[in-house]
Amino acid sequence: MKYKIWTFLTTFLIFSSVGVDYSYADTLQEDKIYQKNEPTDRSLEINDNLQKTVANRQANVFKVGEYQLNTRQGKETVTEIMAHELTGRQAATLYVRNIPVLTFLDSQDKKANNSPESNSDSSVKVATIQSSNSNQQKDPVWRASIVASQLNQLMQENPNLDITAKWDTDTESYMILVNDQKLVEIDKQTILPDTTNDLATDTLQATNRLRRQVNNAPPLKEIAGQPKPKPQPEPQKIAVRPITFQDQGWASWYGPGFHGNLSASGERYNQYAMTAAHKTLPFGTKVRVTNLNNGSSVVVRINDRGPFIRGRVIDLSAAAARILGMIQSGVAPVKVEVIDSRGS
Repeated sequence: MKYKIWTFLTTFLIFSSVGVDYSYADTLQEDKIYQKNEPTDRSLEINDNLQKTVANRQANVFKVGEYQLNTRQGKETVTEIMAHELTGRQAATLYVRNIPVLTFLDSQDKKANNSPESNSDSSVKVATIQSSNSNQQKDPVWRASIVASQLNQLMQENPNLDITAKWDTDTESYMILVNDQKLVEIDKQTILPDTTNDLATDTLQATNRLRRQVNNAPPLKEIAGQPKPKPQPEPQKIAVRPITFQDQGWASWYGPGFHGNLSASGERYNQYAMTAAHKTLPFGTKVRVTNLNNGSSVVVRINDRGPFIRGRVIDLSAAAARILGMIQSGVAPVKVEVIDSRGS
């Protein structure tokens, strides 16, 4: 009897101790799991927020990149963008079927962007996060990409675009319109590649280039709603008259065979520049050449001598001839007008 009681007590104590060990072990295990998972949950929360931030930034980059992709993709894409520098400023020129139509300029010069303050680590971080949108809107390549994307999309939807120009009285600015919708505004940061330094003239010439390159439409003669020039006081009469020149005749053009050779002025001939050869006009003189067959015009700078064929009055670069629409014919009847007689 004593043996049975002792056996029962021994068994009860063994199971009790085992139960305590198991329950204590479970408590320790749960405590370990809790302590282990607590920092993990926090790291997951931080990582999740970081991933959301990165995703948002990637989404913004993609939105900007869409314009660049649209300028390169699609069967009807006819635009190209060339980034370069112009008078110390970042620039981007928009080409439509290999003809320069618009040049977009940065609002600040290169020296200002390269100042020591702008290159410090702290300023870069702040500018990158807080001012990314404003910087993108000022970037000339980004602005050119937007116009190119819109133009490509409109041409894919309907190739017969109605491209016009107008003076907007509300904003007091010149605009190029496509199907009566604003495409681009012409101002000091958006100019004609061979600018005339006159916003109205730049607007009209850029519009006519677009009309010709997009659907071969005839050139416009004036800008809709253009304000009349304010009356200027009569200039004081002086003894010396300004140099004036106007001539008509046949124009020709020269290109690949002479590209890279020295011209009569000592410059390297560049068939892609807006230049021309004339027999007598001083080097550096700017003249407006108008194709009498189609009304197209271009401003070129005299930097060479020629042509030396009877009946021809000017020899144009390949780029200027392409704008006038005389590449295939080789020659065209033109009117030549001096607009700046300050030669070098």
